[in-house]
Amino acid sequence: MSTPSMSSPRLSRRPYSSYVAVFLALTIGTVWGLCLFYLINYEFAAAVLGPLVLTNPVVILVLHSPALAALCILLTYDGPRGVANFLRTLVPRRRDLLWLPALVVVMLAYVFAVRLGCVAVGIPVPPDPMPPLDMLTSFFSMLWGEVGMVAIGIGWFGVFLPLMHRFTGNHLWSGITTGGGVAVFAAPGNLFSSFNLAIAWPLYALQLVILGVAMSLLLSRMKGNTLFFLIPFWVSASGSLWRAYYFTAATQLVQITLLLALTGLLYLVLHHQARGNMAVPHTFPEYLEQDYTVREGAILPGRGNRSSETAPGYTTTARNLATRGAL
Repeated sequence: MSTPSMSSPRLSRRPYSSYVAVFLALTIGTVWGLCLFYLINYEFAAAVLGPLVLTNPVVILVLHSPALAALCILLTYDGPRGVANFLRTLVPRRRDLLWLPALVVVMLAYVFAVRLGCVAVGIPVPPDPMPPLDMLTSFFSMLWGEVGMVAIGIGWFGVFLPLMHRFTGNHLWSGITTGGGVAVFAAPGNLFSSFNLAIAWPLYALQLVILGVAMSLLLSRMKGNTLFFLIPFWVSASGSLWRAYYFTAATQLVQITLLLALTGLLYLVLHHQARGNMAVPHTFPEYLEQDYTVREGAILPGRGNRSSETAPGYTTTARNLATRGAL
């Protein structure tokens, strides 16, 4: 029987270890470097870069560093074709389309299950949740209001997670490293904002680790399409905005319990659909160059396959065929 830590053969790490180093330097390195710059001498830093607020262009740039790092890696790996092949992975397969509304419904249920769970155990919640119409309008505005959320999806789950799959060969450790990386990247926003947010951060980090494992399972089933991360995460992140619950350490414990249950349920559903033959972890760059993205018959067919072109025994004839989109 397969398990969440089901392994696939480990692949070559060269030159992909350098991609990981670059990604971490451009993401965790820049966000912590910026915070330390302000912590050492805030007045000087504010005079040079402006105040440390979310509307500061420098802050916006740093919070979008996961997407910028992903772009750098894709361009280094295969130039514009690498970026194009990544964008093609965002087109859902027809067989996967029903998962999108199902994930939205599940995460909406999760938000209100957190509220009910808090009420059940005596954790304070806002007395009046946002009206349904206001929830709908705020839901769409949050996509841009939650600075960096799309960048996290593209960078951490679109590039870093499949790189971790390549290194570890299993879902469990790849999910732990990816979720842990996101937690460290987001930590300054908690640790340096307020005491309550700081003490809630370890539990928030645990949530992200659980989410990372769940996304490793789900995205491997969805051929690496990060829309299947962004849409449920977008819904679940709306809970505090909708005044369904407060962001506190006690609430985090309820969320962790529900996330563990949902991850277990996801595993059972995927295991049942696959009839016990769970999808192996999708790896970078192979998931960019699968039949679905580069061969004839895809919704948006790609052109060429960089990982094959650089493989031993790849001939001039094969390279010409790839150039014409036949490979």
